[in-house]
Amino acid sequence: MTSPSAREQAIGRVAAGEPVKDVALRFNIQPVALQRWVAEETGVEGLVSAEQPAVRNGHVTIVDVARRANLSKSVVSRALRGQYGVSDEARKKVEQAARELGFVFNAAAQNLSSYRTNTIGVLVRDASAAFYGEMQSALQKRGTQVQNRVFITSGALDNHDERRALEDLIALRVDGLIVCSGRLPAEEVKRFSGRFPVVVAGRPEADPALNSVFGDEDAGAADLAQHLMDLGHREIGVLHPSMTASPILHRRTNIMAEELKRRGATPHFLPIESTESVSSSLAAAPAAVTALMCPNDRYAAACLELFEQGRPRLSVTGFDGVGGLASELIGITTWRQPIDEMGSAAVDLLMKVIAEPGRPVERIAIPGQLRPSRSTVGI
Repeated sequence: MTSPSAREQAIGRVAAGEPVKDVALRFNIQPVALQRWVAEETGVEGLVSAEQPAVRNGHVTIVDVARRANLSKSVVSRALRGQYGVSDEARKKVEQAARELGFVFNAAAQNLSSYRTNTIGVLVRDASAAFYGEMQSALQKRGTQVQNRVFITSGALDNHDERRALEDLIALRVDGLIVCSGRLPAEEVKRFSGRFPVVVAGRPEADPALNSVFGDEDAGAADLAQHLMDLGHREIGVLHPSMTASPILHRRTNIMAEELKRRGATPHFLPIESTESVSSSLAAAPAAVTALMCPNDRYAAACLELFEQGRPRLSVTGFDGVGGLASELIGITTWRQPIDEMGSAAVDLLMKVIAEPGRPVERIAIPGQLRPSRSTVGI
């Protein structure tokens, strides 16, 4: 990960709207020096405080422009700065109102907002998990290939902390964001995508307003279901995390059950909240069950561990096929997520969204690969 310098962070916070004097105090910088840095970035001298985004002509302010255009002050500010997320119609209204009122916007602030930093911000849910760790590496690699720096924030955060992390990345003057989290709801992501280039990576995103790149998990669930059918299994348990525990795994296991039904098998949902509760979930399985479909490889490995301890052995499938659990030594039948391809495609899509504001939303599903192994056997 490339760490932003104090200069980059300070300029980023000014661009995000913080007053120059406050930013200077935060970073122990002379306000005059900070104004000089901003001037060097924009090529325009005389940046006013971010508390005053406009140079007044008479007594006309940005509030007057907003009132004349019948738009909010924030929309007018973004339009004047040339920022992402303002419709052509709104921009024309703002320009017309500004002309009619004789309002002149500060050129340095405008240039600062449109200045490209060739920097991508990435939010990764938890890099200690194999899936997110490999995704982080793939995004970093592709970002470097397209000559962009990549600022990454990662951790097992709650939704509030993830929102804060995205806001902090924007304050660093990144050109766009990649969100790689299975927990942050689409509505929260849209708070950012409406005003900033954003791509969701690594999860099937149904919201039509969000650009997204993901492994074709529906096809993966179908491949695994067919594999068990080919081995003769018909009564199949599906470990089923709640929506609260994991929206992604909840959806994934729903699709698994649907694919089993479509093929004439009988799925049995076995509610589960974590790998620690695998034992109690298996205890609730009907006696007729001969195979288990797990939300991911970690759950599959937990099942195999129980079998080694004496629990009656069943066929087991996992999902993801990444990290140490993908080893043939362990032998989990799984579906390999196309992480390298997803990372590259997510960065490439973000580059398009940055270059072409307002372009149609894209949802890119990338095929993965079924990897049969010793954890599944015929009956």
